[in-house]
Amino acid sequence: MRLKPIHIIIIYLPALLLDYAFSSVLTNSSFYTSYLNLSSSFLGLIDGITLAIYALLAVPMGKLSDRVNRTQMLYVGCLLLAGVSFALPYCNQKLHLLLIFPIIGVSMSLFWPAYEAWLAEREGEGQLLHRVMLFNLFWSTGITLGPTLSSYLYNEINPFRPFYLSSIIGLISIVVLYVSKFKPKPELTSINPEPTPPGLPSPTVRRIYLNLSRCANFSSYFVLGVLRLLAPKLTIEMGIASVVFGNMMLALGGIQTLTFLLLGTKFSTRLHFRLNPIIIVQIFTTICLLGVWYIQHTLFWICAFLIIGISTAITYFSSLYYGLYQHEDKGNKSGWHEAFLAFGSLLGPLLGGVVADTVLGPKSPYLLCAIVIGISIVLQLFIARRINLVEDEL
Repeated sequence: MRLKPIHIIIIYLPALLLDYAFSSVLTNSSFYTSYLNLSSSFLGLIDGITLAIYALLAVPMGKLSDRVNRTQMLYVGCLLLAGVSFALPYCNQKLHLLLIFPIIGVSMSLFWPAYEAWLAEREGEGQLLHRVMLFNLFWSTGITLGPTLSSYLYNEINPFRPFYLSSIIGLISIVVLYVSKFKPKPELTSINPEPTPPGLPSPTVRRIYLNLSRCANFSSYFVLGVLRLLAPKLTIEMGIASVVFGNMMLALGGIQTLTFLLLGTKFSTRLHFRLNPIIIVQIFTTICLLGVWYIQHTLFWICAFLIIGISTAITYFSSLYYGLYQHEDKGNKSGWHEAFLAFGSLLGPLLGGVVADTVLGPKSPYLLCAIVIGISIVLQLFIARRINLVEDEL
């Protein structure tokens, strides 16, 4: 099935809008806790609670979306995020933040598993590689613009503007979802079926690759959780301007989006079901994180963020693609995909906030991230060796 460009934009635009609103709220909340003189541990706690709820509810909500009206779940998810964004400027005490942040986790669990399954329904099967690419391009653009614009809009005099903008974006998302159902159905074309990679491994090996990619994606989102949720506060405390942090996140998100574009080409199929690419990018990520921990230099940090962006794009794409390839329970598989990345995003700022408040200082979370990626690589190699992948490819 083929859609016209305007119809593609309408269908995928909610991914951009929701991830913009979500990432903008979390980034500005990090700045806001510094404005309120709250500790890094507390910031990690409220982010951790939020993402724990998201992770715990993602799978049940994904299964629920296979049985109920997905669109209604999407409306509620958008509305909850918009309401929280509007209310956050009035939350200036710890208790207020502890009570309101969990609602963000509920909104995300309602939206993402249902939306990923909703996309499959709206577009039909078609080329999975192409559809995953489009989805990744839209959400990665949104999650890039969120921290960047929040960093530009934030100031000590009026720290609330990014919250109000996110609330408006959340409401616009509802309108876009509503308008999308009036679009004509896609025209049937003679599109080729999903290409089968040469030498496709057995179902057991494919399942192993799915587990490997989920492990890699978990550790990648551990790092992204620190960078997106904790780093805005840490960089300010290190004397780095919020605009500089925004530019670094723009570099990470921009290269991530470009990588998704390349991964959506047929050339990328040569990398499918291969261990080398996913291991190598994680090794480079570990080196970059050690450099960020040891060196405080803006140009080096931007280069490191670029490499981290490439790595996280590859691990995310692998986790999502292997989870949807030749599977019918897309809501369930999407739920598990979101749960793994949510748990990574949970533990990153939670543990990072604790170590940042110790004598190790505000740069210590980056060392922690390097250690977590290293442990993840060892675990992946151990699992892969059991099915002789290491001997065949390394």
